[in-house]
Amino acid sequence: MYRTALVLSLALLLAAPARTAGTDATPPFTTAAALEQWLAHNASPLDRMPPYARALFLDSLRFGPRGLHTLPVDILLAELTSEEALAVQRLLLEDTYPFPGLAPDEAVRLRAARADGGLAPPTDAMVSAYRDWQDASPDAVDGDTAVANIEQLIANEVTSASTGGEDLRLLHRAAMGLAQSTGRDTHVDAASVLHGRLQSHGLVTRNDHRDMQRALLRSGRIEEARAFTASLSDLALPPVPHLDTSYALTESDVGIWKIIDDDAAAPTLQLEAIDLRTRIVVVSSPGCGFSNAAAAAIPDDPELGPLFARHATWLMAPTAIAEASMLRDWNRRRPLTPIHIAFDADQWPISSFDATPHFLAFRDGALVERYEGWQRDGSSRDAVHAMLVRAGLLRSTGAAPSAGDNPQETSGHR
Repeated sequence: MYRTALVLSLALLLAAPARTAGTDATPPFTTAAALEQWLAHNASPLDRMPPYARALFLDSLRFGPRGLHTLPVDILLAELTSEEALAVQRLLLEDTYPFPGLAPDEAVRLRAARADGGLAPPTDAMVSAYRDWQDASPDAVDGDTAVANIEQLIANEVTSASTGGEDLRLLHRAAMGLAQSTGRDTHVDAASVLHGRLQSHGLVTRNDHRDMQRALLRSGRIEEARAFTASLSDLALPPVPHLDTSYALTESDVGIWKIIDDDAAAPTLQLEAIDLRTRIVVVSSPGCGFSNAAAAAIPDDPELGPLFARHATWLMAPTAIAEASMLRDWNRRRPLTPIHIAFDADQWPISSFDATPHFLAFRDGALVERYEGWQRDGSSRDAVHAMLVRAGLLRSTGAAPSAGDNPQETSGHR
């Protein structure tokens, strides 16, 4: 699933502690069967969802040996208030996250429209197409049947304006997902058209506006995002960052955006070249529990701490420009591990920025070693240390495991 950053295989970076399968009669539930049994006998905020949305949500949950693996947050936030979404999280997770759901007045308006027949239910064909798209591989875009089908439905709606009700809401959500994940002009343009149409029907929410702003920012349409944000000044959307490009990158430079720590309403991103002669780059994410654990542990480590203080850069994908305000606040709270934003993904020798944390060791501008993951209990520390020894950035203080000893399930996917 690659629906916005919120489909969160954030992958569940939240990974619930292991519990014995079949014994969880009370929340948080670690199997689909236990959850379904509890829901059959208890009321929950899921009851406030329309049947199709509840089914989409439950069908999209993925459980593994340690409990919940994937949480389709986007469906929750399109149907429930923040408090209701938090209550659903408590059914599934030890640790909850305060994702912004519907405002109370939006929830009242949406539910009233359904109750009085003003919001037509979705067609079976639309739900089926949306479900197939939702279940598509995160890497599936070109050539994938489910993606092509939803793209065609979106294109038809852009040209014909024949859809309304819940069908329009589903198409709008899919269009936003495609626009934010690909940044392609065709996807962003289609999302913009459907966003305007949803607004004309009185069905748009603050989260929908925020998704449109993100789509514009992630695709590099900074001035469009600025104008869009200004047109909705009463909603207090995050301010669009100012881009300081006074530094001119050379052809050989690898660019990063430095987030300036100031008190201006809108954050400033300053373009600069990163020195990769002796550099550790940590591809990370504030939404990743494993990244957070690494950022908390490494500065206090007697060997890794000083090395990272001198030579490490914590980095996010170029699309993180849409989260600049949040990242500025993050950096203020964690001054020892400030996050930067990559200028151009193609300048980096990795296939994606999705797996976090991902430790990259550079010497003389070349990537010489890498290690993916960080166990929350700190047991990955020695493997990261060994990787840095192999890279020539640390002296060996013990037997170093080989590169093939990289353990599994220690990183998240945003």
